[in-house]
Amino acid sequence: MTATEPAVFKLLGTRSSHRWQSKPGRMDSLNLRFVWPTDSRWGIPTLAPCGFEPETLAAWHDPAARVEAAGYGALHFFLDDYRFERTWTSPEAAATRVAEVGAALTPDFSLWRNMPLAAQVWQVYRSRWVGAFWQHCGLKVIPTVSWGDRETFDFCFDGLPAGATLAVGTVGMRDPEARPLFRAGLAELLDRAAPSLLLVYGRLPAECENLDLPRVREYPTFWQTRQARSKAWAAEELPAGQPPSPVPLDL
Repeated sequence: MTATEPAVFKLLGTRSSHRWQSKPGRMDSLNLRFVWPTDSRWGIPTLAPCGFEPETLAAWHDPAARVEAAGYGALHFFLDDYRFERTWTSPEAAATRVAEVGAALTPDFSLWRNMPLAAQVWQVYRSRWVGAFWQHCGLKVIPTVSWGDRETFDFCFDGLPAGATLAVGTVGMRDPEARPLFRAGLAELLDRAAPSLLLVYGRLPAECENLDLPRVREYPTFWQTRQARSKAWAAEELPAGQPPSPVPLDL
């Protein structure tokens, strides 16, 4: 069985459910209708490798960015979790939006350091589950990897394809406690999954420069893009309403 071939899990119903023409929409709130192949003791789904390298990353909730990225970019989820919760609650509908672009990173469900460990395992499980579902739908999917403290290393790298393209985000690196944890997690990721290409939303912290990194491609965050545009406007002293010329971002 491959990463795109789920096992069949029969959901328990009610005494009258054998007469239903369709199941209630929230009957399967845990998404147990698909149980994906896994080699994780936590049951975290295993994803297939994807060699696609997006030219740009478009935010899941930004219609204009999605249109611009269609065909050569990918959707990203380095956002507040409430903005993309429907990727889990309505995965079929969410797959339609991904199909409009053609590719996506897996949802970046947050792992906060003060979360119960069970909740953090669940967040990783959900991210991989959605990715496996999208791969089952024939979409290009690049795994997003996130971690909390060292205790999460026991499960947060499960389900990742070895030697493939992986993605990480560096939002929140202004927190002094986050930077050493990010470096430790990245070092562990490189050791366990040996990615061939690392997509980075934002800039890699300077603390990571001495790691044995693969090829890295950085993408500007929303705020980096906005800052670059503001600088371009100031430098060109353009009349109000006239857009500046495109300028490369100082990553």
